[in-house]
Amino acid sequence: MLFNSFDFGLFLPIVFILYWVVGRKRIQGQNLVLLIASYFFYGVWDWRFLLLIFASSLVDFYAGKYISKAQTKQRKRLWLYSSLSWNLGVLFVFKYYNFFLDNLKTLFEIPENTFTTLDIIIPVGLSFYTFQTIGYTMDVYRKKIPPSQDLLKFLCFVSFFPQLVAGPIERASKLLPQFSKQRTFGYDKAKDGLRQVLWGLFKKIVVADNIGVAVFAIYNHPESYGSLTIIYGAFLFLFQLYADFSGYSDIAIGTAKLFGFDLSTNFKLPYLANSVTGFWRRWHITLSKWFQDYVYVPFVKGNTLGFLSKQSKKIVGLLLTMGLIGLWHGADWTYLAFGLLHGVLIIIEGTTITRKGKKMKLHQWLETGVFWSKFYTVTFLVVSLIFFRASTLEKAIVMLKEIITQNVAFYNFNLIIGKKIIFLIIMIVAEVWRKRYTHPFTNLEGVFPKIVRWGIYYFLIFAIIRYGRPQEEFIYFQF
Repeated sequence: MLFNSFDFGLFLPIVFILYWVVGRKRIQGQNLVLLIASYFFYGVWDWRFLLLIFASSLVDFYAGKYISKAQTKQRKRLWLYSSLSWNLGVLFVFKYYNFFLDNLKTLFEIPENTFTTLDIIIPVGLSFYTFQTIGYTMDVYRKKIPPSQDLLKFLCFVSFFPQLVAGPIERASKLLPQFSKQRTFGYDKAKDGLRQVLWGLFKKIVVADNIGVAVFAIYNHPESYGSLTIIYGAFLFLFQLYADFSGYSDIAIGTAKLFGFDLSTNFKLPYLANSVTGFWRRWHITLSKWFQDYVYVPFVKGNTLGFLSKQSKKIVGLLLTMGLIGLWHGADWTYLAFGLLHGVLIIIEGTTITRKGKKMKLHQWLETGVFWSKFYTVTFLVVSLIFFRASTLEKAIVMLKEIITQNVAFYNFNLIIGKKIIFLIIMIVAEVWRKRYTHPFTNLEGVFPKIVRWGIYYFLIFAIIRYGRPQEEFIYFQF
């Protein structure tokens, strides 16, 4: 079920009423409503995948309990590795098996009919809820949290429908305890949630989907355009991706507020970062933090590759982490190239320089706001996202060549005028103007009188109805 669909527009009010009426003053009742609603929400895609998410939930629920009960370290590790094997095995089979098999066939010239590829689709949200459950068992193993003793609450934690299919990737320490607390309806919180949902819908179906039309045309046929048009298309994709994914996060966080829950902030105006290092502290924050805590830090501090120096281990760890972040987005060389490009730049930005007699990291100097730092960051993002968006490495390289060799001309002038750009400018101005808030409509009472606020709301609703493309999927659903 899409957030930007009419089905969800009917689904949400029904669940909201049942949750606050049937489940009023009863934690178990509220949780049961949420679980049924979440499984229905997910089952609309394909009911068969409900068995997979339920199985994953059971595996990690009992793994957490047995890890906690185990008397020896070896026993704890056995249960941890069992959980990891299940989760990573599921990810590999559904998402990476065909990719690795195809590349093995090419590399070793294996006859085509020797191994059979799997004719399966990737369950929506698989990477998100799998990482969430892996984080849970890892934290139980590290004794950062106690294991859950309530299966209903744990099932809700894994399947909570606002953030089930595209995050934010929540830590058990933050989200799981919220299912144990009595939730009471708060008018101000619900109002803020509705405002954030409205803003997220505007960003997704008005901004992202409209500029996506131009992006699709340019990326699919770069040879038909001049170099400036191709560069323009690459810049448009930069903002399409942000509006699409941050729009989803706004809807998810706002929807959770309607039910009394707080989800993690996933974006902090990433394109205003002064370095690539700073970008990853602002972009898809819950994913970056997950890889930092469960991949990079254990690798650098662990005994793996102990023959390397500390600095060399950090470099290898960064390349490994960013490469995996790239592959997390999809089983393709384009995503790996995207991740490794970012890894190389982060390593370069981590070098020590001397400025005015003071030693500092290059990214620290960039983040002081030197006049060209934002230009450098955005330029690199535009180039690296060409690999992210292109269907193959060859097409990404062709597009880069077209930028360099094509005539400096701007064909199809209609691509740069009209509603595509007007709505994009509105989004940028609103978010930058209110950048210290989680979304532009936070605490609007202190800024505008009532008549102006409602004028803004009605304008957004009109734009969504008149110019929205409500059946377009979110880009990150494919990951």
